[in-house]
Amino acid sequence: MEIIGRRWTITYCLAGSLPGLLMMAIAHFVGHYATVVFVAGALITGFTVLSTFTAVRVYLSEQFPTALRGRGQYFGESCGRLVAGVVAPFMLEPYTGSPTIFFGSLAVVASIGAFVPVLFGKETVGQLETVSEGVPELA
Repeated sequence: MEIIGRRWTITYCLAGSLPGLLMMAIAHFVGHYATVVFVAGALITGFTVLSTFTAVRVYLSEQFPTALRGRGQYFGESCGRLVAGVVAPFMLEPYTGSPTIFFGSLAVVASIGAFVPVLFGKETVGQLETVSEGVPELA
């Protein structure tokens, strides 16, 4: 994350989860190897997506000016938890019987999440503000 940048770390990790999600989506088509394919897909997805979380938290906080960083970080974090924990399960629940639709939807969301930081975000490695103010500004 400190070497290639947070944007690219998020992109590589989320894009790396796509083969795992696709393996989980098509596991029921491979017959006796379905369990192996599903577990391999889950391992790939788990290692790549879990690697993204640390970069996303640091990157999110660095998108806000220093005076707003605390509030902006918690607002972004709470919105993300609301969408991931409430909205997404509510919308995916009708499709739990269809692994292709269920995991395909997750793959679409992961691919969008992979490319948003690269296309719209700013790089923050080595560009943090320095503390030069005598009195902090009120937000």
